[in-house]
Amino acid sequence: MKRLVLVLALLTLSLSAFGQNYTAEAKFVCGRADAAVIDAFAFAPGVYYTSINIGNPSDETLKSNKKIFSVALLRQKAGKTTESIAWGLGPRESMQVDCSDIYSYLGIAPGTFIDGFVYFIAQPFRFTATGVYTVTDGSRVVSQDVEEITVTLR
Repeated sequence: MKRLVLVLALLTLSLSAFGQNYTAEAKFVCGRADAAVIDAFAFAPGVYYTSINIGNPSDETLKSNKKIFSVALLRQKAGKTTESIAWGLGPRESMQVDCSDIYSYLGIAPGTFIDGFVYFIAQPFRFTATGVYTVTDGSRVVSQDVEEITVTLR
């Protein structure tokens, strides 16, 4: 009886994870901080760059996945958001999403100051996500940070 209960519990756990998505929300900041964001004390003067790496550590192909770009505006306002965009990775492959990609998907002129999120969604396999955030004063790097982005099962 105990063995049957254990088997049923494991089957229930495995079925509840089936069909669920792994998601990661990656912050981006791109472009030269303009007077509005500096005056609002939102960002320091400088030029901001973001590079987000997504990796597939598994032996399986990640396919039929989507990513969505969303801009955040000052004063608690929502900005432009894209439709779902397909992405995929083969076993042990990785890809980079950087400011030039973000500008292109959002239809925003390169160099315009923007910040927001990229939402990566994959099913049924886990993936890795890491963000590299760099700020320059226009001639030299003044800050650089590498952040592992949490990937969660939803």
